[in-house]
Amino acid sequence: MIAKPKAGKAALQRLLDAEEFIRPWRFKIVSVGDGTVTVMIPLRKALLRPGGIVNGPALMAAADVVLWLAIKARHGIAYDALTSDLNTAFLRPAKNVPVYCTGRILRAGRRRFYGVAECHDKDGHLFSHHTVTYVQPA
Repeated sequence: MIAKPKAGKAALQRLLDAEEFIRPWRFKIVSVGDGTVTVMIPLRKALLRPGGIVNGPALMAAADVVLWLAIKARHGIAYDALTSDLNTAFLRPAKNVPVYCTGRILRAGRRRFYGVAECHDKDGHLFSHHTVTYVQPA
């Protein structure tokens, strides 16, 4: 049986909209499950490199944020964790399209979380693959 998320789509979107450090990216929550979250990065000129390619920092920020949100979906909005490691493999350019990023917790320990995030288009074609480790602050 799949557990119901402790923080849902509306609560996570309010968090994204309220947090100043995330606001410039304009992420939109697409879906939320227990330990999984998908966000969309709206296509806008400020995120494009020459040639209409969505910049790498935008993809990495989305990967980082979806795991942060996946932890909050599983444990609640008040639960906090910090990025301890983020590894990125860029697989192909995201050219002139909105980007979706899906994050999933693979293992949750007492203080450490391991997960993956994949940035893709609406049809699932991958742009980047990320492994992310989060740690709960002491």
